[in-house]
Amino acid sequence: IIFGYIIIILLLISLITKKNNLKTNYKTILWLSCFVIIFQTFIFIDFISSQGIIFGLANSVAFIAWVIAIILFLYSIVNHIYILGIVIYPLVIISLLFMIFFPDNETKIVPFNIALHVILSIFAYSLLAFAVCQSILLKIQENYLHMGKINSFINQLPPLQTMEKLLLQSVKMGFYLLTLALITGLLFVDNLFSQHLVHKTTLSIIAWIIFAVIIFSNKLFGLRGKKNIMFIQIGFGFLLVSYFGSKFVLERILGII
Repeated sequence: IIFGYIIIILLLISLITKKNNLKTNYKTILWLSCFVIIFQTFIFIDFISSQGIIFGLANSVAFIAWVIAIILFLYSIVNHIYILGIVIYPLVIISLLFMIFFPDNETKIVPFNIALHVILSIFAYSLLAFAVCQSILLKIQENYLHMGKINSFINQLPPLQTMEKLLLQSVKMGFYLLTLALITGLLFVDNLFSQHLVHKTTLSIIAWIIFAVIIFSNKLFGLRGKKNIMFIQIGFGFLLVSYFGSKFVLERILGII
C-alpha cells in the first residue's frame, strides 16, 4: 500500500515537472489511487472486535487519512484536483507507518453503542482536514496568479473560482457532519464534559462556532480569500488539538484510555 502511494506521488511530481502525457498520467493516477484505496480497506477489518472497534490514536489517524484519500479521489474524478495528492498522500504514508510502528493495543475499544458518534466525528474531521489542504493549495494558487507566474503546477489546477467553490463545499459538509457528531455525542455519550472529555468537547464547540461563522459570513457578507483561509485553518487547529491532542495525551502519555 505504501509503495503504491509512493508511485502515485512520483507520478504527480512528473505532472508538475513535465508537460507531456498529462492525460495518460492522470488516468494512471486515478486507477492506481482507486486500487490502493480499496486494498487499504482490508486493513481496517482487523479494527473490529466482538466488544467494539479498536480505535486508539494510531488506528484513528490511519482511518482519517484513508477517508481523506477517498475524498480526494472522488473530487478528482470531476474537478481534477488530483495534484493535491502531493500534500495528502505523504500524510497517508506517515499515518500507515505510525500505525505499524506504534500500534494500538486491544484495550483502545470504542463500544458499538457510540460508534455512530465516532464515525460522524471522523468523517467531519476528514472533510475539514481536506478543506485545510485545499486552502493551502488555494493560497499557493492565489500567490502565483497575483505574481503573474503561470507554470505547469498552476496549470494542473481548476480555475480560482472553482477552487474557492470546492473549498466552501468541503467546509459546509464538514460543518454539517461536525454538528451531527456533537448532537450524537450528547445523545450517546454519558457525559461529554467528564474529566477526560471536557477539553475535547470544549475545543470542538469552539471549532464548530468558527466554522459556523465562516459559512454564515460567506453567505451574508461574501467572506473569501485570505481571511477565509485563515479562519478555516484556525478552526481546524482547534479540532486537531481537540481530537488528536487529547488522544495523544490521554493514551500515549497518561495511559488513561
